[in-house]
Amino acid sequence: MAKKKKTEKHIHSKTTKVRIDRVPSWHIPLILIITFIIYIPALNAGFVNWDDPDYVGENNYLIRDMSRLPELLTTSVQGNHHPLTMFSIALNFAISGDNAWSYHLFNIIFHLINCLLVYRLALLLTKNNSLVALVTSLFFGIHPLHVESVAWVSERKDVLYALFFIAGHISYSKYVDSSSKKQYWLTLLFLVLSLLSKPAAVIFPVSLFCIDIFRNRQFSFKLIIEKIPFFIPAILIGLLTISAQKDVGATGQEYFGLGKNILFGFYGIMMYIVKMILPFKLSAFYPFPPLNEKLSVVYYAAPLFTLLLALLTYFTWKKYRFVAFGISFYIVNLLLVLQIFSVGSAVIAERYTYVPYIGIFFIIGCLLARFAKTNMTKAYSIIFPVALFFSILSFLQVQTWKDGATLWDSVIKNQPSSRAYSARATLLRKEKKYNEAINYYTQAIKLNAIDHESYNNRANIYMDMNKFDSAFIDYKQALAIKPDYYVAYDNLGGWYARRNRYDSALFYFNLVLKQKPDYKVTYSNRGLTFMALKRYDEAIKDWQTFLTYEPNAPDVLNTIGLCYRMQGKNQDALNYINRAIQVSPEAPFFLNRSYTYSALNNIENARKDALTAKQGGVQIDATYAASLGIQ
Repeated sequence: MAKKKKTEKHIHSKTTKVRIDRVPSWHIPLILIITFIIYIPALNAGFVNWDDPDYVGENNYLIRDMSRLPELLTTSVQGNHHPLTMFSIALNFAISGDNAWSYHLFNIIFHLINCLLVYRLALLLTKNNSLVALVTSLFFGIHPLHVESVAWVSERKDVLYALFFIAGHISYSKYVDSSSKKQYWLTLLFLVLSLLSKPAAVIFPVSLFCIDIFRNRQFSFKLIIEKIPFFIPAILIGLLTISAQKDVGATGQEYFGLGKNILFGFYGIMMYIVKMILPFKLSAFYPFPPLNEKLSVVYYAAPLFTLLLALLTYFTWKKYRFVAFGISFYIVNLLLVLQIFSVGSAVIAERYTYVPYIGIFFIIGCLLARFAKTNMTKAYSIIFPVALFFSILSFLQVQTWKDGATLWDSVIKNQPSSRAYSARATLLRKEKKYNEAINYYTQAIKLNAIDHESYNNRANIYMDMNKFDSAFIDYKQALAIKPDYYVAYDNLGGWYARRNRYDSALFYFNLVLKQKPDYKVTYSNRGLTFMALKRYDEAIKDWQTFLTYEPNAPDVLNTIGLCYRMQGKNQDALNYINRAIQVSPEAPFFLNRSYTYSALNNIENARKDALTAKQGGVQIDATYAASLGIQ
């Protein structure tokens, strides 16, 4: 009796019942145009007072001086080493300085490129099913939860790392399908570029296994060996990042205990999908639940939801492998941000969905293709209403990133938290709305009794209002909560200096620099204290140390010149004041140089500078003006 011949089954070919070989020419233009229109408001947006000061603001002096490019590329920002990201931001500063338009434009361009790459990846995975590619790419481009990654300048790292991350998955897919060594090594190159854009790319080698699942590759030792070259750079960057995160205090904040942290992980898996389907009450910040309250029932429901996902993956493994692929891709790319080990102070964050959602959108595209079969009208009748819904919500969400005020007002409305009230108060202080700012900081403290930063910042406002006793109480409370909080020690030094208690001020400034030798703010404050004590050599030394961090700080250059002038070293004074004026020709600098020229008996130049200072609005001492023949 003849044996029945078995037919080899290629599981991945069952992604859809119909294969659509011709790629419509209007797909990509449609995706790019709709996505770009959604993000047009971002081109008129500014920066926000959340991470932007460290990435693109005055806190990051390195992007402002291309001669310090090697230092820029080796310096971590907020515990992250991402030289490609910082190089791109330095390019933006060279293009538009402190004007935000070019930064936002770059983010949008990178996002549009990512839409193209997602389309290409979906085509490769489905062997040219353009309907799946359309759904995956369009929803990726326009989903409201992706707005944070694109409209927030500091998330340049997100859109840039994703570009190389997706490109690497494309080249790996080609390698799997063709065994091309060129595509294999191209994948490794894209991994390295992705890692240099954001350390989150360390998950890249694990994510590649998802494609192996989809292509039904037999799990074997050979498959693991194949990934070793990818794991090596990922592990190196991972270790470097862990060290940098510890240095800035972003890890190890396990206030809740492992049990709750595990629930937070399950909660993230569930809520990101809930938010994908119902993207309402969006927020730039989702706080952890209060420490002194029991977790709500939704946290305990989350493990059941995750179990259902696991069961769905298991039962679709053979016949509907696209589901297993999409879910595994989603979970794998969320693993590092599920707050099982607490990092930061948010339980979930919209930006974390940027890459993981590709897996879920791919599932939706495949299901829709199976549902529509050859009836494209049937498919489009579902796609376009959903796309319109997402587009409207995203367009509105982009506008919340106009500036810090609109951002934090939105967060306070949708997800009130200590962080939101504190950030909003910071802006009110800049506007000198001190009473409102105090009220916001007070609200922040009510929501989080151990918010040491809000105590410190409220104290700063009391200092602005000359309410020294209230300021002192808040500084001490900040230190009671966090005894190693060097910012509060520095401010206490300033408190004593304002009260002319200079020895106590120096004690606190020295304490700060012993704990954090690179804290440039304290060098500035201690320099001012030395000046008040007429210890000019020590003041100059501190100011010069400050200049090692910010070489072209005009106020500092002018102040060093003033110190030298007070010592009678007028030629040294002139050198520094000239540098200050070259960087920023401000009226007070000209008056300082006028006094220096006068001491050097260069009366003509002294008169010119005094007149320039006067025209700039500086009040000139009558006796000095008369000595120069100025009315």
